[in-house]
Amino acid sequence: ERYSGPPRAVVTHSFSGDCALLSLATGRGSGGVIQQQQQQPPSYPLILLDPVLADTEGATIGAERLAKGTRRLGEREEKVVFATPEAASRAYFSILQKGMVRTDEVDDEVLAAFTAFSVKEVGDHNQDGNVQYRLKCRRKMEAAVYQNRISIGDILDDLTVNNNSIIIDADVQLIFSSKRRGKDMKEQKTNFVRDWREAERIISKCRSSSGIHLQENVGH
Repeated sequence: ERYSGPPRAVVTHSFSGDCALLSLATGRGSGGVIQQQQQQPPSYPLILLDPVLADTEGATIGAERLAKGTRRLGEREEKVVFATPEAASRAYFSILQKGMVRTDEVDDEVLAAFTAFSVKEVGDHNQDGNVQYRLKCRRKMEAAVYQNRISIGDILDDLTVNNNSIIIDADVQLIFSSKRRGKDMKEQKTNFVRDWREAERIISKCRSSSGIHLQENVGH
């Protein structure tokens, strides 16, 4: 009885938000390219937590550059092992913290969950014969995702129904982090402007109740 009703909202993060939008645009609802009379457009909001927002350059030159860097990172990580799962987790969190809101502490519950699901034993042991650990993350797979990413804004611009631009028949709320990735403050500001422009392109193709919500001092 508690879960018998329709969802109140659907929340996505990163690439999954781009996938959800593309699915709605090409195959569902009265605004989709493929008409499916049996299905109704979603009545609940679709909340996108920092979708990728790649522009044309980001989906081509930028994607190739990011994929190359990710593969190199994987090569370096393969050489790094830790004595305990907790040590592996804390090492990775120290990297994440540089791009997020600064904090001196990591929530113990979050760290425990990350350790349980994101760290694995490695086959090679240290000189004392003890087990060693590293992250489960496969950077080659991550690089493949980057290399094949697309510009949702470009795709939505190109999609038409009866020669008319489509409107995604869904209430889309896009959560936009203010701290964009970049090597310095100047590049971060440039990337903010670029990503905000892409966010506006996407929301302009959605139901009129859709919007962008800026989250100050939060890292992308």
